[in-house]
Amino acid sequence: MNAIASAWLLAWWLLPLSGPPVRGLILSGSGDPAANTHPPTGLLASGGWQWQGRWLFALGTVVGPRHFVTAHHLGGRPGDVFEFRGLRYLAQEVTQRAGTDLDVVTVAGRFADFAPLQAAAREGGRPLLVFGRGGRRGDPEPGRGWWVGEYDGVQRWGTNTVAGWVPADRSPVGELLVMDFSVSAGADEAMYAGGDSGSGAFVLDRDGVWRLAGIGFSVEGPYAPDTALPVRSGALYDTRGLWAGFPGSQELLPPGPSPTGTLGYMTRISAHAAWLGLQTSAASPSGRRILESAPDLRAAFTEESAYAVDDAARRVEAPVPGPTSRFYRLRGASRLEFISVDGGLCRFRFDP
Repeated sequence: MNAIASAWLLAWWLLPLSGPPVRGLILSGSGDPAANTHPPTGLLASGGWQWQGRWLFALGTVVGPRHFVTAHHLGGRPGDVFEFRGLRYLAQEVTQRAGTDLDVVTVAGRFADFAPLQAAAREGGRPLLVFGRGGRRGDPEPGRGWWVGEYDGVQRWGTNTVAGWVPADRSPVGELLVMDFSVSAGADEAMYAGGDSGSGAFVLDRDGVWRLAGIGFSVEGPYAPDTALPVRSGALYDTRGLWAGFPGSQELLPPGPSPTGTLGYMTRISAHAAWLGLQTSAASPSGRRILESAPDLRAAFTEESAYAVDDAARRVEAPVPGPTSRFYRLRGASRLEFISVDGGLCRFRFDP
């Protein structure tokens, strides 16, 4: 795998900029607003869509029974909401991995399942499945690619390949994986734009399993043909001769004999897999409310596989258990009252 001595100053965080919104996962093969807005199928079906949830204006990826990971620069904090599979989970703790852009967030409740992590540093050249809550592909730039267009906040998926990595001594936020944008890579070839921060990037490992390998951090750009002209963000398959970066810190991208595409950067999960394992290993945290159920009152009560707790509203939500009857109790509460079934969810109210 190649180490890329990329100038990180050319990359900007995947946050909305001032002025017109410029967010989105840009696809090479289509500018259709509906393209790749549903879960992928076939070989890509298990590639990570099922573990993406909405966090602020962006995404996070579930990595443990009570934890998800996202980008630190989004600025999330306790009390913010993570929307996942119809449930609204409240963040209880936000822990940054020191020296990185990686946050692990602990929620009130439990996730039914979670993504496997890429622990081995063997991502180079592997297929990538990437996600973003972005907007549409914008105007074309003839012979170069597309500028970023209108934001619509819709989750999309796309594909790419791990092109290399940035070593920790060349990055202010630890090791980064790198992908580039190539027009010849197929219709689903994708590149980050502002608004895709925190989203998961999954590699297809040697054993045929898709594993979480990166968390969206930044993208190269914005670009201008001359330092006297306004800059624009884009997904370009030929950046030769353009100036990249914001005014005052722009650098000229080398001409070179072959086209070079926009670069996207991801926090490298394999560099932090052991730390994440420690953060997410706690089974039943003390002092938290735990929803339990049993098929009848004589059976043992066990923790529900998926539920969300809102202490401020004194509310619990869980998926409807199906055709069988269930008895519920909430550890850490004096009384639990059933309210309703709505939209496939059971709702309860509790007293402390």
